[in-house]
Amino acid sequence: PWLRFSSSSLLCPQLRGPPDTALHEGLLSQYDGDSCSWQENYFILLGDFTLQWFESEEALRKGCEPRGSTALSGYLLLSSPGEYAESLGDLCQGLAGDSPFADPPGEFLFFLYHPFRRHFCFCAGSVGSRRIWRAALGDAIRYRSTELQRRDSLEAEAFLEAVRFYRQEKGRYGAGDLLLGSEPEILGNVLMEDLLPVLRCQVLPSIRGSERRRQQLWLQFIQEVYTLVLSEISREFQGFQKEKEKLQMELEKKIRPDLDQMLTLKDQLASKLRAVVQSPAESCCSRGVEPHLHGVMEELVRPVSSGVDAVRSLFARRVDEMIGLVRSSPVAVLQRELLMLGRTSWQPEVMQPCYEEANLYRESLRGLEEWFGFRGVMSLVLSAQNLMQQLMQNATHTFGQLARQPLGRPAGRRQLARALEQAKERVLKKFDYDSSAVRERFAQEWLIRIVLPFLLKHLEAECKLELPRYETFVFADFGGIVNLENVYEEAVVAVLLRAAGRGEGLPSPRNIPPTKYLPPP
Repeated sequence: PWLRFSSSSLLCPQLRGPPDTALHEGLLSQYDGDSCSWQENYFILLGDFTLQWFESEEALRKGCEPRGSTALSGYLLLSSPGEYAESLGDLCQGLAGDSPFADPPGEFLFFLYHPFRRHFCFCAGSVGSRRIWRAALGDAIRYRSTELQRRDSLEAEAFLEAVRFYRQEKGRYGAGDLLLGSEPEILGNVLMEDLLPVLRCQVLPSIRGSERRRQQLWLQFIQEVYTLVLSEISREFQGFQKEKEKLQMELEKKIRPDLDQMLTLKDQLASKLRAVVQSPAESCCSRGVEPHLHGVMEELVRPVSSGVDAVRSLFARRVDEMIGLVRSSPVAVLQRELLMLGRTSWQPEVMQPCYEEANLYRESLRGLEEWFGFRGVMSLVLSAQNLMQQLMQNATHTFGQLARQPLGRPAGRRQLARALEQAKERVLKKFDYDSSAVRERFAQEWLIRIVLPFLLKHLEAECKLELPRYETFVFADFGGIVNLENVYEEAVVAVLLRAAGRGEGLPSPRNIPPTKYLPPP
């Protein structure tokens, strides 16, 4: 079990689930690496965001077994052969293979890339088909990849922090995009991070053939290793769930009678560690962090603000369209339109212009890897898109609640339209108030997530190695509960907050609640 007194968490919107029905389906040409040819399959994206493919639509309708299926967590959606070749080059270091496919049947290509799973090279029949598929698959990747972050539970947070601490013990600060997916998938990513250099050194030289063939065999080998790793981890993790409940009960019994004493001890340790950390941390901030803070904060705020503004405009436009229909149609039309409005946040193509604003991070924050070693831009993009979807979901739900109130009273079209206008203004006013605070908190929390690993890495030799001196202050009974490294990180975060604005207006980075207009139905 993990329990920590920490101040490090992310804003995690609580999204209600996707529709149960299939989200999209249709024909796509898919490159088959075994036959080195393009094959046409019928693909369907299920409501749980699993992608399946069949020989034909008829095979799907007859209930035949799919040719294959994949969960989409951790995948990267790429738009061009150049992007895909660049990603392959990073994965296949030492192999100078050219394009892994030849003679595509059309120009409307797109790709699903995962460092350890099967890759998908697709060709759509038209630009419109590609646009719809990209929007649907992007939604699926985001939903499956941010499973733990959206769970917003102490247990999920503790798991992610435990993985982060494990990597820090190996000198790897900043988990990047490894923390995407379910618990077994994240553990599999971390293990593959350790295995890949060894496999590249020991196995890759023994693979023979042309450069393209070697590349193909190397990718297949990695995928098979990951499949075995994930299978074993999933089995062990499932077995641990039963043991975990017992361990949690034992831990609660230890904490309850001594909680005040533990908190007092934690405050005492914090005071001692602040004295050790403050001067080196302030010096490191002034040299390596503060010169970049203003620019980084601006770049963090700009895309999420543009996305939130796009969500507001989309919501207002759809409500205006509904009001226009009410003025010229029977009142019964309102019920149908309210149902459609409530589904807006789960219509990927409709939401795509909002989500595209978050993709600006991919270009605007490229310098962060050089400055701070930050490699988590994909996680940042998905988190911003989650926030946009949550705001749309909250706005449409609240408007639906308000709009149904006049339906229970006799009213003409003009009165009903006026009531809907008033409901829209109420929702937009609340939207503006809440989104202003939420987008700022979002940017400030990501600022901490980007810069904190840089600080921790540079303070390791001077400060962290001093921690064993303070272990004697932690009573033996509290050893598994009061975590010295957490207290140390809180002291570093406090210095970072002061550097980022002398602490004014910055949130405590723990347990910031998601924006809510009304409780979910």
